[in-house]
Amino acid sequence: MRFFEPEPPPSEPGRHEWAPPAWDRPSEGTVPWLVSINAIVHQSADAVILVESVAAYPNGFVINIGIRANPHQPPQEVTGRIHQAGMRFPRIGVRFSDGQAAGHEASTRARLRPTHEVPKDAEGLPTAAVVRMTGGGGGGGGWRFGAWVYPLPSEGPVEVFVSLPLAGLDEGKVVIDGAEIRDASQRATVVWD
Repeated sequence: MRFFEPEPPPSEPGRHEWAPPAWDRPSEGTVPWLVSINAIVHQSADAVILVESVAAYPNGFVINIGIRANPHQPPQEVTGRIHQAGMRFPRIGVRFSDGQAAGHEASTRARLRPTHEVPKDAEGLPTAAVVRMTGGGGGGGGWRFGAWVYPLPSEGPVEVFVSLPLAGLDEGKVVIDGAEIRDASQRATVVWD
């Protein structure tokens, strides 16, 4: 007589159908439509911060930020400061023409706001704009960062604020046409639903 009953046969492998919330990140399986911006947010003797482009998705957009160090300054000093600060993400904020605003603080811990802390309506959608970092990196005098913004902006101007205080790069802003972002989101290609 056995103590344990025989193990049941393994079940058929099922397909795990988890999907992130529609507002949490760019649409997976979608190729975004890029809107070229190429606008300087801040310029100093040491470096420049620019908004390179916006990648528009059906559910929001990514702001692509670039930082370039002045190649004519002593590299150890300038790139060292930016690289040290770059271990933290830049501060990035947006303000839509309808008054909605959101930002991301320059802290390694503020990188992702926990999902449960985002205020949501009864259907689980955020009731305010959300900004989350999508990643970043670089070296050799240049760095790139991305910030996911939900939802798509209202018609009118979208103000984008960027700074990297630890590197001495003060806050600056550029204004992007919200209608252009919305139009671009319609051109994104959904490859896989």
